[in-house]
Amino acid sequence: MRSLLALPLLAVALVACGDKSPDPSSETPDSTTAVAPEAKMPHVMGFEAGHALDSTGALIGGVTARFNTGDTIFVSVRTQYVAPGAKLEAVLMQGTTKVASDQGVVGDPNATTGVAILPVRFASSKPWPKGSYQIEILLDGISQGLKPLEIE
Repeated sequence: MRSLLALPLLAVALVACGDKSPDPSSETPDSTTAVAPEAKMPHVMGFEAGHALDSTGALIGGVTARFNTGDTIFVSVRTQYVAPGAKLEAVLMQGTTKVASDQGVVGDPNATTGVAILPVRFASSKPWPKGSYQIEILLDGISQGLKPLEIE
């Protein structure tokens, strides 16, 4: 009878001491494991409108969405991971009508951040009609966003 009681204990001990496969989450990568690089998708990080730009393309005097009929509208566009030479277009629209556009070519980005700033502007020889407008930025023909503005 004693041997019958020892049999289940022996079976439990064999299972507990059996060959275990390693937990993949606890393994540390070795030097032969390749790590995929982080994807660096080219994109427009953002853009703002204002009344003036400095020599680097950054706005002077702050961001605004309100302009007078005789103002030139300056836009500072920040891109990231965009190859130098890529085409960027800024379009000023009133409703669905294209009122003005300006094009530029992305320059060399900052080596550390991948950011490049491109200045664009909308100027008119006659006053802008009063009303609601939108600025749309296109990178290689693909819309990167819209921002509203008012001309009073």
